[in-house]
Amino acid sequence: MVCNTKCFVWMLSLLLNLNQVFACGYPGSPSHSSVVFSKSVIATGTVASYVCEDGFELLGPSRRTCTDNGTWIPRGIPFCVMNVGAGKAPMQSSISSSGVPQKAVDGSTSSFFSLETCAKTEVERTPWWYVNLLEPYLVQLVRLDFGQSCCGKNKPATIVVRVGNNRPDLGANPICNKFTGMIEEGRPLFLPCSPPMPGAFVSVHLEGPPGQSLSICEAFVYTDQALPIERCPQFRDQEPGSTATYNGKCYLFYNQQPLNFDEAQEFCQSRGGSLVDETSPALQGFLSWELWRRHRGDPNGQYWMGAFRDSEDKSNWKWLSGKDVTVSFWNLPGGNDDCARFDGTKGWLWSDTNCNLKLHFICQHKPSSCGRPEQPPNATVIVDDFNIGSKIEYKCDNGHLLIGPSERTCMANGFFDEFPPVCKHLQCGLPARIPNGVYRFSNGSRDYLSTVSYECNPGYVLVGRGDLICDVDERWNGPPPRCDPAFCLEPADIPNGFFTLSTNSTVIGTIVSYFCSGPQYKLVGPKRIRCLKTGLYNRDPPYCEGLDPNFRPPYQERGDARERRPSSELPINIDRRLLRKGPYNRMDDDIPVVPVTGNNIDTANIRNQAPPNANEPKRVEIDDMQTGKLNLGGIIALGIFGGFVFLAAVVTTAVIIAKRVKNGHGYRKGGSSGKSNSSGTSSSDRALNKYYQKAWDDLQGSSKGGMARLGGTTRSHVHSNHRDDDFRSTKGTSEGMRDDGEMVVADVHVQKEKKRHHHHHHHKRGKSRGDDEKNAKRY
Repeated sequence: MVCNTKCFVWMLSLLLNLNQVFACGYPGSPSHSSVVFSKSVIATGTVASYVCEDGFELLGPSRRTCTDNGTWIPRGIPFCVMNVGAGKAPMQSSISSSGVPQKAVDGSTSSFFSLETCAKTEVERTPWWYVNLLEPYLVQLVRLDFGQSCCGKNKPATIVVRVGNNRPDLGANPICNKFTGMIEEGRPLFLPCSPPMPGAFVSVHLEGPPGQSLSICEAFVYTDQALPIERCPQFRDQEPGSTATYNGKCYLFYNQQPLNFDEAQEFCQSRGGSLVDETSPALQGFLSWELWRRHRGDPNGQYWMGAFRDSEDKSNWKWLSGKDVTVSFWNLPGGNDDCARFDGTKGWLWSDTNCNLKLHFICQHKPSSCGRPEQPPNATVIVDDFNIGSKIEYKCDNGHLLIGPSERTCMANGFFDEFPPVCKHLQCGLPARIPNGVYRFSNGSRDYLSTVSYECNPGYVLVGRGDLICDVDERWNGPPPRCDPAFCLEPADIPNGFFTLSTNSTVIGTIVSYFCSGPQYKLVGPKRIRCLKTGLYNRDPPYCEGLDPNFRPPYQERGDARERRPSSELPINIDRRLLRKGPYNRMDDDIPVVPVTGNNIDTANIRNQAPPNANEPKRVEIDDMQTGKLNLGGIIALGIFGGFVFLAAVVTTAVIIAKRVKNGHGYRKGGSSGKSNSSGTSSSDRALNKYYQKAWDDLQGSSKGGMARLGGTTRSHVHSNHRDDDFRSTKGTSEGMRDDGEMVVADVHVQKEKKRHHHHHHHKRGKSRGDDEKNAKRY
């Protein structure tokens, strides 16, 4: 049954995990788009339809379907992009007939070549065509609709697209894409820039084969980082095509109701804008191109701009915002009028003008919103609106990590700051299994930030962290725990009592038995408590309560304490031979001495008739005593120590023997010397040696008591005997190590009288022999 339950839990967890993995999340949507689902809940078979906002064109699949494996098909997310090349300033290496370069960006295309709609160059070695976007854009894709086919049968052409801010004809800008293949009439060619490349110039180069003509019916430069005119203010009296955008601002051209300078400024302010009150070389180029495109050299093309002469300094000009004009594009020579205009007769340069003239004007506005931002797959966008200044917040689905900014703000130029984030799916591996335990997933998955919980089987306790989280590195944020056998805490000690355990530890099931330390205490509470599987005891410990001091419990047979007492009785008689009389301790006379008898049961616990729970030491059974054993290290140490002792004894003995042999040779040598100096008195020498031998033997016998006996008459006799030169060697040999007797003979010798004694030895030999005999008799 346990196995079946575990199998069911495992299969349920697997099913939940499969549902989590195989469920389709949000398919993702590009910026400036919205997604419509065929069902209210995303499931298998749900269709997502993409629609772009006004002003943008959908590139890619417009419908995607959720499949059984949790993915959307087709896999690619479409784009909502805008063609920023339409109506801009083109140029080409040469012009063939009427194939001017403007026909490639006039917004009309054809499936076959026609000089009415297509641009064409002469036959050249490497012809080229480019368009000036008038401001840098982040170019994502270039589409080319070619006119005439190139370049003969089975001859591939090489087309190179470059994007940058350098002169396009020099070929110095970075390459966006390169294509080598067959070019057919009216066939579009899509060349994406990967990654998107910034630049104001997009050029197309035909690099091979040489000697060909380049014809383009229409060129599309796509980006999603452009401000569409649909986000600019819209008014009823505004003519179609009168609005243009540049660098995040809207420019509305009014050429149907001329006004003077002040009236034009009031009109723009009434609609939330103003006359153009700033400039730069790029902005001047954009406005000049837009004015030229609308009027193409019409002498009546005159437009007010928001600059006027400073009333205090006639040589200085100011903008309507109050700032000085630091960059200007005046048409020289100038006049003395106080207002400025774009002069169509002078290439749309500036001219000073009478402020009361009725002229056309340009109103400058800020966009109203940023549009819908990009929403990555498996993400949610929290937003109130997309107006200027509003904020959006990104949140990823469960199991995904947000990479990038979590918040973005709609700026005044109609774009969101930062780049859109990405939700990356993360999944950890299977957790490690642990003995005597199991694990469970909190949400049935192993995705990012999912939790796995470990649990131990009954009778085991969890050691370590029981909950682990799937981290950003797709690993669980810690090692798995382990399940150890469960233990209870050490039992609580009780005053005036003790406890015993039924096992060697406090493992589950251990019984703790409590006892009081003597009969003068009574155990209150449970005598035994048990360690439960929860790691706690089933009851609180008891306590020992003191009885009346005068209470003497009667004799009791051994009860429960029998388990703690020896099995055999102890003898009552005491072997007095083991008693030793200790030092006398003086006691105060007023303290009574209570004899230890059998009646004093509370103090005579040594007897085996002591009641249960007596404070009696345990008897050590002989059978239970374990013989002391030495381990291998002790045996080796003991052997080494014994070897050193034996070696020291051998060396000491050898040294003593060597010293004694050396000293013996010295005395024999001295005797022979004395014999050689006696001049033929061999009989006297033998008599002297006889007495010397006797005196030496007596000294040896008397010196066994140690050096302490060298005193009194004995020491004086020894001293007097050594005054005779016949008792020592004439060469004064060193005696080295010697025993007590030898030290007595040598230590009393006086070195400084050596010559004088030697002299008497030669001249008064008879007297010396007599003195020796006399001294010998004293011994």
